[in-house]
Amino acid sequence: MAKPISLFRRLTGKFRFYNVSNMGESFDKKHETLTLNAERFIPKIVFRRNKQKIPEKFYFHELILQASVRRKLIDILDEIINNFNLDCNVNDFEILGEKALPEGFVDVFLKLKHPIGSNNYILVEVKTGKASKKDFEQLKHYLSEFKGENVGGILVARDFPKRKMLGEDKRIIPVKYLFNSLNIEEEYLYEELLKMLTLEVAK
Repeated sequence: MAKPISLFRRLTGKFRFYNVSNMGESFDKKHETLTLNAERFIPKIVFRRNKQKIPEKFYFHELILQASVRRKLIDILDEIINNFNLDCNVNDFEILGEKALPEGFVDVFLKLKHPIGSNNYILVEVKTGKASKKDFEQLKHYLSEFKGENVGGILVARDFPKRKMLGEDKRIIPVKYLFNSLNIEEEYLYEELLKMLTLEVAK
């Protein structure tokens, strides 16, 4: 007996799409409208885990911050480009979402829109809490995968340890994030948080 998948392929191989027009009967009755008496709501973000109530309220987590950083990065991109001594400007770059690398995923990925010869890449890792030496090492590992290309990294976090604890690596720029006037007891729409978010290159 032929295997089911082989039999399926044989059957579908002989099928002709024009036969569909001869199947069933035409519908000439009145269409009914489905009305749902449900209240419309927009999910909100909370900063207390015990206030989470899916799908109405979501606890603030890394994916939310990643999406926000991707949209706000343009505010400090000129400063980033200058720090990396790149011969280009803000409009030369496109800011993309998560990028798969051989050893993992980088949260935000920047590259030139129209590279000539080699490209310029900026890899961004986002952490909701305080950055650690492990986070720096992870980003350095990602940077090492781009051989023969101009590449730099940005580590975004709420706070950073002292630079001497992390070592000096001019390829990585630490960036602090802050939500201005945030009250962790309140709940916020995503767009509200986006307006409150500021990014600042850590000194």
